[in-house]
Amino acid sequence: MEKKYQVFVSSTYEDLQEERKKVMEALLQMNCFPVGMEYFNASDSSQWEVIKSLIRECDYYVLIVAGRYGSIEEESGKSYTQKEFEYAIEQGVPVISFVHKNPGILPGIKIESNPKCKEKLESFKSEVKKKLCKLWDNADGLASQVVLSLNSLIKTNPRVGWVKANEVSSADANKEILALRKENEELIKQIEEIKVTPPVGSEMLKQGEDSVCLHFISPHEQGVELNTTWNKLFAYLAPMMINEATEFGINQALRELCFRDYCFNYKSFVELLSEDFYTILIQFSSLGLIAKSEKKRGIKDTNVYWTLTPYGYNEMIKLKAVKK
Repeated sequence: MEKKYQVFVSSTYEDLQEERKKVMEALLQMNCFPVGMEYFNASDSSQWEVIKSLIRECDYYVLIVAGRYGSIEEESGKSYTQKEFEYAIEQGVPVISFVHKNPGILPGIKIESNPKCKEKLESFKSEVKKKLCKLWDNADGLASQVVLSLNSLIKTNPRVGWVKANEVSSADANKEILALRKENEELIKQIEEIKVTPPVGSEMLKQGEDSVCLHFISPHEQGVELNTTWNKLFAYLAPMMINEATEFGINQALRELCFRDYCFNYKSFVELLSEDFYTILIQFSSLGLIAKSEKKRGIKDTNVYWTLTPYGYNEMIKLKAVKK
């Protein structure tokens, strides 16, 4: 019988939504049933009892740790993430952990600011690293690590797992599998919704009708400042990234924008300040509008390619579509 395994994914939530999405997608592709706190408020004592029962029922437990310690339970003084980890070990559920390699590079909103929580986080990570533990530094790499490590763990520590409804005679087992299928559908729906929503914390960044000033220079003309808005800039650049565009091509498009608005006599020598160019890319990437293309290329192709995210594509349609 072909087995499928139920995997509990534990982490802080708000700061690791993208990473959780990637990991859950990877688990679904492995034909596993991912389970997490998306449907539960762990600070509620009754829901904590439900989560404990889920951990007991899971075949494996995956822990993801980055720069936040998480909400703390008053009685124990521990975060709910740490309580889940310790409970999984107590119940004998095989645990594999993934700790961020360099949390210092994370944005400020994803790093613990409370000194006591920082101390608790470091203590927790020390305990985690005593068990089976891997390091990660980006969402895609984390998902790959989870797949490789979990496959290895399944081979060395096989569990009861789940089988198809037509391979068991128990009515209770059939009911459980149907419930898990419904949960999977809900998870897939959530993942699709996350793809077309802005990243957590992006509301704190300049965007939309906020102004932005670009600085252009030329050896033959006086340097100029091009004042525009983030929306206008994105609407101008987005169509060329519907498939993908190189950084060189994006830079050329911005030079064309300057030439169009200021009619330089020496077009080929107009240059956007490098700092401004990379600020544009970083800002649009932080807003979840664009991402580096993941298409495979020949070893001689050294270009860096950017493409619209599903969220970025939707935002482009809002800005560019001709309305009645």
